Amino acid sequence: MKDLLIVEGKLTPLSSKTHITYQFYMPEAAECLVIDFRYSPKTLDDPSASRELIEDAIDRYVNPSLRPVYKEQWEKFVPLQNLLTLSIDDPDGFRGSAHRHPNEQHHVLSPKESSPGFIAGPIQEGIWRVTLSVHCVVTEACHYTLSIRGGTLAHELASV
Repeated sequence: MKDLLIVEGKLTPLSSKTHITYQFYMPEAAECLVIDFRYSPKTLDDPSASRELIEDAIDRYVNPSLRPVYKEQWEKFVPLQNLLTLSIDDPDGFRGSAHRHPNEQHHVLSPKESSPGFIAGPIQEGIWRVTLSVHCVVTEACHYTLSIRGGTLAHELASV
């Protein structure tokens, strides 16, 4: 397998509701593309910070007459979680997405079959794109790593 992209990053709550796109070059057609993606932490473990975020959301999104009831039961909404997802585009367009909650993911694309959410098809030469969708960062910082490799199909298709 040949490394095509290896990146690490740090996100903050200001990164919520944004997208980060990376491009990588596939120098020649391959049998498969392997994507490993992880981020941490997954949950916000600070009860007072959680309560503040939950009460802010209740004030913003809940009918004013129901707010006191929701605020009394704020603990039903914990743990709050960071959520980052990814999608892939090949040189011809969309190849799929993994909008899943696990913070450790392994995906494989190949001509005949691919991990759930991705379209099987040729792993062709050219510029590919992977987009990280930063849905929500509730912790002070959230670190991620993304690695993409291309080569021969030497392992099972799997998606976490």
